[in-house]
Amino acid sequence: MAVSVSGWFRQGGLPFYVGARFLGNRGFDMASSLAYTSLLSLVPLLAIALAVLAAFPVFNAVRDQLQSAAFHYLVPQVGRQIQQYVSDFVDNADKLTAAGTIGLAFTAVMLLVTIEGSLNQIFRVATPRKPLSRLMLYWTVVTLGPLLAGASFSLSIRVYSLGDLAARGQEFSPLLNAVVPDLLMMLTFTLIYVAVPNRRVRAGDAAVGGVAAGLVFAALRWGFAIYAANAQSYESIYGAVALVPIFLLWMYLSWVVVLGGAELTAALPEWRATRHHLQGRQPAWRRLALALELLSALDAESRRSGKGCGPVELLARSGGSEADFREVVGLLTTAGFTAEAADGRLLPGRDPAAASLGDLFQALGLGLASILIGCGDAKALRRLADRLAAAVDAERQALDLPLSEVLPG
Repeated sequence: MAVSVSGWFRQGGLPFYVGARFLGNRGFDMASSLAYTSLLSLVPLLAIALAVLAAFPVFNAVRDQLQSAAFHYLVPQVGRQIQQYVSDFVDNADKLTAAGTIGLAFTAVMLLVTIEGSLNQIFRVATPRKPLSRLMLYWTVVTLGPLLAGASFSLSIRVYSLGDLAARGQEFSPLLNAVVPDLLMMLTFTLIYVAVPNRRVRAGDAAVGGVAAGLVFAALRWGFAIYAANAQSYESIYGAVALVPIFLLWMYLSWVVVLGGAELTAALPEWRATRHHLQGRQPAWRRLALALELLSALDAESRRSGKGCGPVELLARSGGSEADFREVVGLLTTAGFTAEAADGRLLPGRDPAAASLGDLFQALGLGLASILIGCGDAKALRRLADRLAAAVDAERQALDLPLSEVLPG
């Protein structure tokens, strides 16, 4: 579902646009899918992580502490009970046959595939990674992730025990315990938004999304801890397994936060392009002409070689300024007309025969329909409401023709 950036720029601002983008990408559905997949994949992922740490004896002293700290922070209020259940499951995983072990590994990979697919959708990625590249990414996550966590935890304990730092640290211990985990979560979110999508993401945009997601996650932890401490209905209904729906709800809300931060990260470059457009006042006809030229070039190259075009090549063809070029590309990417490959080349995102000229007008913020977004409260236009509605309908009918018929040859 395409979301008009310029319309939300005029009407509500960045938070409203991010929310509309989240809904347009079916963010709640993606969070539900990730929550269920996480529930299935938690045990195999943890089994792999503990096996990686066990391969390095230097981490034996901190492995249990690291696991306890992670569950205490990531699953507020009920983390200890969840940890006990998961630990029992992980211990039982050692008794599996070869076929069972392969099944567990497949379940773990399924979560990583779902995460990558969701983020690629949010960041408008047209082509997924090649199998070898994807395998290397997953292998890095499941091996390097536990090692980095263990190393940082060991280092923090080592530094804390040096000299009189431990004695002084008692004064700041509550503050450190409250702040450091949140900072680590912000860093983790930032790295996810940079590394997982199969396209280049600006580190600054990822940092903004990571910090925002980290702050919301901290607030969510606080609120969920209060809720879990006072929730009696689950225990009365589910009895001994009451932790399962509580944990599933927590996983769902956590993924909503993660995906929301990804939406913010992906929305920032689109927002900047729209702000430049509205402030720079690039002529509307120039925007339309440039968009048609770019889409025609991408369609021709895709038919000829099956590949896209480099941005430098397209900029040279357009003959315009780099700022105008980036603005139009940002608008087209937001609406799904173009997509960026991992190597930075632009690819066609929609079939010109299936898209209409009206869709392109909406993406570029052209036409009456785009101009009149948010005008319902303007008293001066109330008497014109019927005529404006008729004009919008007439315009929509006039622009309802395949884009392939108007692309320059």
